[in-house]
Amino acid sequence: MKFIPSVLLLLFAATFLCIWLLDRRNRHLLLFALAFLTISAATVVQFALWPADVGYNTIACAVLYSAAPLFLVQGVLMRSGKSMARAEQALWFDGIVAILTFFYYVHNDLAVRVYALNFGMGGILLSGAWKLRHLVLGNVVDRGMLWLLLGLGATFVGRTLLTGGTVPSRDVDAFFQSAFWVWAQFAMSVLGVAMGLALVVVACADVILALKAERDSDPMTGLLNRRGLQGKTQRLFAKGVGKPLSIVACDIDRFKSINDSFGHAGGDVVLSSLARVIKSKLRAGDIAARTGGEEFVIVLKDAPVDDAFGLVETLRREIANVRFAGMPGDFAVTCSFGIAKLHAGEGLWDAIGRADKVLYAAKRAGRNRTFAEGLQLPHAA
Repeated sequence: MKFIPSVLLLLFAATFLCIWLLDRRNRHLLLFALAFLTISAATVVQFALWPADVGYNTIACAVLYSAAPLFLVQGVLMRSGKSMARAEQALWFDGIVAILTFFYYVHNDLAVRVYALNFGMGGILLSGAWKLRHLVLGNVVDRGMLWLLLGLGATFVGRTLLTGGTVPSRDVDAFFQSAFWVWAQFAMSVLGVAMGLALVVVACADVILALKAERDSDPMTGLLNRRGLQGKTQRLFAKGVGKPLSIVACDIDRFKSINDSFGHAGGDVVLSSLARVIKSKLRAGDIAARTGGEEFVIVLKDAPVDDAFGLVETLRREIANVRFAGMPGDFAVTCSFGIAKLHAGEGLWDAIGRADKVLYAAKRAGRNRTFAEGLQLPHAA
């Protein structure tokens, strides 16, 4: 019975390994597998008292118990595009192992070893949660990941403070009868399973969100496609009731001649390069999408038409100055823009239709211009 927690933890390790093998781009899943594998191995080493020499067993447990939260935290951080510095990892790992070794071979005190190990594991988890504190503003899955890490770290510290006083100084046999050990086993079983299930849910949610993002994105440019634009703007409209929104229609001038002169590969370079410029000029909350071959739509949040005009003019000039890899040195691309205000109660595509009409007026006026509904101020490079 005492090895049931070890088996459950090992099953989670196998689960994450299998998920990682299906998509090896998600390297954090491999770290999750290693975290559950090492914690499972640690419990076997401790429960079975193998190796039988208490000193060797202490060191083995210190190595495995220290590695497990480091693998877990590094996996959680990697999932969010962050990492724990190797120097910091080494400091935690070496510090815990050194303290446990000292308090066995130099000054034998089991209680100190218990406090050092559990506070160390809790400290690793809490430091990871601190590094991910920005996730408190993230989506539900990200917030859940943060609170899981924070709660697990706090449990190690709180449980040790509450029951650590029952740990004897030297009697190993008495340790396995202490209230600390009873609660440690309970926590290992319950929290280990809870953490494993939660991480499986997170992994599944990540897969679903990735598929949704792929469905809603244009693979050429990385911008939203028409479906993604519709979904994003619906949420933006709901949050920004009563605030001004400007719809910008953009079209690459003479794009067909680019394809004719440089082939579709050259056209693809132009599209992806312009998408990067557009992304670089977006403010927080703005939305950009590729809605057709060379057609783009930008939704500017909290921007009356006159403000939008200034923002788009900056973008237009930036595009005219872009130089493209693999193209002649004098090759340049220009775009024409049309801006329309979104009216209260108006549908997105109705507003885009009005912005398109303004765009066509800019093209008829000579291209490489920005026209705005109600302003009609042509600007050329």
